[in-house]
Amino acid sequence: MVHESTERKLKSFSANLKDETQIVIREAVIQDAADLIRCVRSYISDSEHMVMEADEFAPDIAQGREFIHNFLESENSILIVATHNDRIIGNLDITGGRRNRLRHTGLVGMGMLNEYREKGLGGILLQTGISWAVKNNSIEKLWLQILANNLPAINLYRKMGFEEEGRQKNFVRLDKETYYDNILMSLWLK
Repeated sequence: MVHESTERKLKSFSANLKDETQIVIREAVIQDAADLIRCVRSYISDSEHMVMEADEFAPDIAQGREFIHNFLESENSILIVATHNDRIIGNLDITGGRRNRLRHTGLVGMGMLNEYREKGLGGILLQTGISWAVKNNSIEKLWLQILANNLPAINLYRKMGFEEEGRQKNFVRLDKETYYDNILMSLWLK
C-alpha cells in the first residue's frame, strides 16, 4: 500500500523486508533530527565499513535540523529515511553537486542499524534513491565511495548497476596495521 506524502520530492511508501518486517520509506523532515542522529551514531559505532569513527560524529539537534533543511531546500539532493515502528532504522542520501559543472552528479551515502542489515533494506533504500534520481532533471550520474572490505555493499551496488571507476590503494587506515582501498563506483542514469 502506498501512502501519499506531503513532501514535494518523494512519496512515502511501505515495504516488507526479507523477514516480513514492515517498514516505511520516506523523505526526512526537520522533526527527524534527533532520531536520525541517534540512528547514524549507532551504525557508525558498530561498523568497520565507515570512514568516520563514532566519536567524530557529534552533531547537536540544531545541526541535525540544519543538515535535513539543506536537503529539503536542494533541487538535486534528497535524504531518505527508513522507519520501523516510527523509529529511524536507516537512511540514504544523495548529495547533488553544488558547482555548475558538477550539478549533474549525486554522491550516494547509506547506512542502517546492524539488526536490519542483510534483510533487503539496503536494496530498498538504494532502489528508491535511484528511482528518485532518474526522475530528477538535474542528476545524470550517481557515484559513491566504499571501503574494499565492505563486500555485501559492493555486491549490492554492482547488482544495482554501479561499476567500479577507480581505486585509491590503502586509502583508509583502520588501525596502525590495517589499511583498506577506497573504491569509487558510479551509475550513469541518462
